[in-house]
Amino acid sequence: MRETITYSITERQKNSEEYYRKIGIFASEVLNEASATLTPVAKEFVKYIEEFNLEQVRKLEEYVLELISFGILWHTYAGLTLEVKHAPLITLSKMAEWRKKRQRLKPAIDFFRGIMLTVLLLPGKKRKTEINLPNFEQIDKVCSWFEATGEFREEALRFIRWRAFWSTLKRERFEKILTSIALFTRWFERRSLEVLGEYTKNVESFLEKSKTRYRWREDRISCTRTRLEYHLNMIGAEIMNLAFQDDFINTEITSVLVPGCMRGRPFEECEAVKVKEGLKCRGCLSKCHVNQLKKMGERKNFDVFIIPHASDLSLWASKPGRLKRGVIASACVTTLVESGWELKRYGVPAQCVLLDYNGCKKHWHHKGIPTQLNVHELKRILNSKKQ
Repeated sequence: MRETITYSITERQKNSEEYYRKIGIFASEVLNEASATLTPVAKEFVKYIEEFNLEQVRKLEEYVLELISFGILWHTYAGLTLEVKHAPLITLSKMAEWRKKRQRLKPAIDFFRGIMLTVLLLPGKKRKTEINLPNFEQIDKVCSWFEATGEFREEALRFIRWRAFWSTLKRERFEKILTSIALFTRWFERRSLEVLGEYTKNVESFLEKSKTRYRWREDRISCTRTRLEYHLNMIGAEIMNLAFQDDFINTEITSVLVPGCMRGRPFEECEAVKVKEGLKCRGCLSKCHVNQLKKMGERKNFDVFIIPHASDLSLWASKPGRLKRGVIASACVTTLVESGWELKRYGVPAQCVLLDYNGCKKHWHHKGIPTQLNVHELKRILNSKKQ
């Protein structure tokens, strides 16, 4: 029986079909719950964006997801972040970007970032009291911390724009919005545990066993996410798919991006060829999940690329004079939503499919467990383009 490290959406099932049925229903419930409180705020924000022509207005669900994310990430990290006294936040943020642009230097950058994260960004204590109604200075500080970690850069960019909007409101309205976000966060924490808890029941025991394992590592924050964050990213992936679907359907060609942990052979034995976008499978092992996707792509007219963690996703942005490309990305729960936001920022029409479980050797398991995705979910997304 396969080992479950933190999460598995195939829990007690032969595949993850039941999970996708359940998450679709829960996404509707979450958006319905938000309709009376967060959605009106998102509509106000859209008017603000239109008035100042800040961006091309996106789907309302995206803005609602941003508010949900703010509430949960504030709830999770604000007490810790506000204890940080002095840290080179700009330098750490730039280093997070350098590791994407300069893959050859990534190991050295990761080494130093791991030390700096532990010493400067993750104090040993956090504020005991939960701050539901922060002031703007506190929001600014937390957003800078989010960006410096490299794990929440996309969220920070969006939260900063929300902060600018909130600064235009009267204090009473601002406090009412933050109260609504805090109340929604409490509801989501309780309800998501009821609906999704069976898929994440190993997270807390993993965190307890891993207290010292990640202490000096660059992936410390990514690999020590709370159970609530897993649930946020699960629902976030589903809401993103809803919000991004129309743009994806209108693309002309499709690429499927998968992580290296899906390979059936260790890195040093894999025969995949390096290309500009990542790695291309050569079909060296019939039972390899990447090879199986490659063969499926040959039948259904999509290509497959193996993408190293923390790759520069700007490579997938549409180029003038070329066919518009849609992307289906797969990754584990802790990284998929951040990648989805990044692809959106580069104007890449994307959909996502969660890995059924995590297992890569570099981040999660000392030997490595080959991962997989739900092929039926992938086919459903591909078939949506035929409508």
